[in-house]
Amino acid sequence: MRKLLFSSALLSLGLAGPAVAHHAGETSQLSKLVISHAWMHENAEMAHSTSVFLTIDNQGTKADKLIGAEVDFADGAVFQAQTVDADGVLAVQDISGINIDPDQVLTLKPGVVWIELESVHRTCEHGDHFDLTLTFEKAGIIEVEVQIEPIDEHEHEDEHEKEETS
Repeated sequence: MRKLLFSSALLSLGLAGPAVAHHAGETSQLSKLVISHAWMHENAEMAHSTSVFLTIDNQGTKADKLIGAEVDFADGAVFQAQTVDADGVLAVQDISGINIDPDQVLTLKPGVVWIELESVHRTCEHGDHFDLTLTFEKAGIIEVEVQIEPIDEHEHEDEHEKEETS
């Protein structure tokens, strides 16, 4: 029980609040859900999987849940979150979906929660982009554009964010 409570608190803290992205990127809307700044790092030619991050703004009065993701160059996609067990050990766990409460902005980001594309069959380089299909439990299906960013771009943002809060 302690693991679940701590993991839920970790996810809530990590997902709530504004995106740390430097730009909104492409913005897509499905019903009252606004999806912005979908991105991933460049991946190596030999990469078997890669992570996608984005922001979802539920501007509606009802909760929804992200339950699926798909691209044409991967065999599958899962949602993953970093969890902490009772001994304080960090681990990555597959989760069934991602809840978005009314009037909540959720940012999927490294080290918290993300979409993991499995068995990828494509190398993506900085400046590339691809379409990602997202499925929501209530709102339905939407296609969003994912931008490929250099590996160090978001690491520098995190360092800058730490400097501002010090």
